[in-house]
Amino acid sequence: MDIRRSLSIFRLNSRIPLEQLNSLFRELVKKYHPDRVRDYPDWAHERMSEINDAYKTIVEWLANPPAESEEGEIPEDQEGGQGFRTEIAPLPAKLEIKFQPAFNKFLDGLGIYYQYGLENHEYRQEGIRRFRFREATRLIAEGQNELELLLKSCQHPIFRIAARFARLTAAEIGVAKVKLRGKEPFHTIDMRLDMARRNFEDAIKEIFFPEFIPSHLRGRAPAKLYTCYATFVLYMILFNRGERHKLGVLLTAKYDALMNLMELKDSGLLSL
Repeated sequence: MDIRRSLSIFRLNSRIPLEQLNSLFRELVKKYHPDRVRDYPDWAHERMSEINDAYKTIVEWLANPPAESEEGEIPEDQEGGQGFRTEIAPLPAKLEIKFQPAFNKFLDGLGIYYQYGLENHEYRQEGIRRFRFREATRLIAEGQNELELLLKSCQHPIFRIAARFARLTAAEIGVAKVKLRGKEPFHTIDMRLDMARRNFEDAIKEIFFPEFIPSHLRGRAPAKLYTCYATFVLYMILFNRGERHKLGVLLTAKYDALMNLMELKDSGLLSL
């Protein structure tokens, strides 16, 4: 793993003392260790593998100080070099032919889902929207199943990332909105999660289907993504068991999957 990718996992942009790095590492382990994230063990194992690789890379980087003029900066020869974008090879033509129809079917379902505002749970039982919701979930499920089958036949990272995002999207669609009650102890944090979840949906909608967003509103939702992530992680930590914890884990995992998907897109490895 390259240094830029490693630093981004630890939310760092410069050198820090090894003691501080170890502290950050322990905090990440507390959040993502499979023993703490039992509802999504595959994601937890992948996340911990990334964290361990990033930790080793940063430790080696800290052990080899740069020249004085480069102190505190990411080395030039590693910037944009052997990073996430270049570690993944493009799909061969014979695999691209199989992948694109499956991924497009998933996107077709997701497009219907957002076109009719079905992220709003109250709309799902209203007239024509009820039928559109069935159509959207059917296409999403079929696209997901086809991507999962491709992944079983070939463990290409693009298959893995796309299948993971489809799987988590399907799972979240099936999770009910948090029921807010005015006087319960967790009302404030539940409201905060509900807002972050709406902002997250708006960002996904704008990334994949910008035509659904009025031109004067474009660009606002993606800017809120990191705030969404912080809220999801906080929710996951505050509630270490039960349905709230499961929802926090699901949203955090979906955020990570979206970021990986966007890196593929920015690298030219994925067409949306």
